Amino acid sequence: AKKELINLGFNVFEIDKYKDKTEEYVEFLNRLKFTNGWPVEKIYDYLDNDLHFGMTMLAFGDVDSLVAGSSNTTSNVIRSAIRLVGVREQSSWISSVFFMVPPNNDDRILTYADCSVIPDPNSEQLVSIAYNAAKFHKLIIDKEPKIAFLSFSTNGSASHYKVDKIKKSVEMFKNKYPNIKCEGEMQFDAAIDSEIAIRKNKNSELTGSANVLIFPDLDSGNIAYKITEKLAGYDAWGPLLQGLKKPVHDLSR
Repeated sequence: AKKELINLGFNVFEIDKYKDKTEEYVEFLNRLKFTNGWPVEKIYDYLDNDLHFGMTMLAFGDVDSLVAGSSNTTSNVIRSAIRLVGVREQSSWISSVFFMVPPNNDDRILTYADCSVIPDPNSEQLVSIAYNAAKFHKLIIDKEPKIAFLSFSTNGSASHYKVDKIKKSVEMFKNKYPNIKCEGEMQFDAAIDSEIAIRKNKNSELTGSANVLIFPDLDSGNIAYKITEKLAGYDAWGPLLQGLKKPVHDLSR
């Protein structure tokens, strides 16, 4: 696997080769807010953890990105990332995406968000999730993002406070990012099927062409990506974390 990554233009660094920089890293960590009041011995103990050591390498600038999670929980990865790398000001929250890659060389790759971080996002958080997912989709897939804010309702077909949350999210997103195509609230089938989209909403702009799907909560997002993977045969690439100052990604154990 390492040889394959190198052939793709990635260099994989062994943490042990950077152990001689431990004292330099201790001085770096000692200047950070979260270590305020820590004795130096506690900082050395903190760096004994490979996740923290690798994250320090990233924060210090010795590496460009970090992938973790095979032996750490998502919460541990995110906590270490927030402390050492930090959240981008324009994001405010960390969230995640999955790139759902279809079988049979179909070129319609879908981006699902958020499927692994924020349990019950409010409208502001959904706007942040959608914006970062759209930027990520454009960066990785190199196609124009078309966002669908998903719900159990399409175009007012149901009345519920959860539907109101999605409607508010869409309004906020359109006001904040008018150049990014988005639509909602809508059901999954109306987001991806042109015939159903027009039948349920004759004024639909996306007409079933959504490629960035924003789920109302973590329950629906996590369940949906696993159903898509296990029953439809899609490959699930992720979770990829978004909203951090530097690239950190978490693996599903």
